Amino acid sequence: MNTTMSSNEQSSILAMAEVQALESTAAKAASRGEWSQASHLLLRSLQKRKATSGVAHPSYALVLDKLAETYMQQNKLCEAETTLSEACQILESAYYPEHGSLGPILEHLADCLIRQGKYAEAEPILKRAEEVYVKTLTMENRATLRSFYNLAKLYLLLAKPADAKAVLQTAMKHVDTPLGPVAEFRYQLALADIQLQNISEARQLIKSAIIDFKQRHNCSRVADCLQTYAQSCCASADNIEAARCLNQAEMYRQQAARYTYPGDIFLATLLRA
Repeated sequence: MNTTMSSNEQSSILAMAEVQALESTAAKAASRGEWSQASHLLLRSLQKRKATSGVAHPSYALVLDKLAETYMQQNKLCEAETTLSEACQILESAYYPEHGSLGPILEHLADCLIRQGKYAEAEPILKRAEEVYVKTLTMENRATLRSFYNLAKLYLLLAKPADAKAVLQTAMKHVDTPLGPVAEFRYQLALADIQLQNISEARQLIKSAIIDFKQRHNCSRVADCLQTYAQSCCASADNIEAARCLNQAEMYRQQAARYTYPGDIFLATLLRA
């Protein structure tokens, strides 16, 4: 049995080793916040991948996703949008439009569009990401719930509070536990109710969210809730209560500046990863 590798096979193995080395170095650069260097390394990796396995391979799309992240970190949003769109097209062709690997890339594309203020364009993209997660993961999975949460926030930006409320109420069935991030969902639901002029319901939700945020020592979110509550008081001419809430909000804002709270709303939960 002849086990000698051909020159083409040897070249392919060497090329892949170079690709992996470039991507490993890019990951280290990204971890140090050296985003321009990471971009340069990933572009070199993509050139080599193109020469060896072509641009239609799913792995090419996954590297494009990493490249887009480096662009977003450098605020090169147009480049990121183009890169992510290309990655989506590759995965759709390699698999099918609802394949699970598309979920994160669709999320990233929606985030890129939102950062550019393209809310209407982001809506179908983020809704599609949510649908992919629902079909390929579980409702308790943090990726699924994150997509629901982000879609609801987008609906609020689009002044579609009824749609936001429907999404949040669906998600809350799966996070309304002592260990779930239900306070974040209650706060967003309160914002939807304010847009819907359901002020009484909104205030009750805010009060409940404040209790939970205080228990988690999330001073920044307590301040947000108090400020929103104050605004609702101003709208109903309750200026005394509004002033009290604003004073408390400032106090918690100062505490938040001293004690940074992690940005992950699903921190310390039993939700599936």
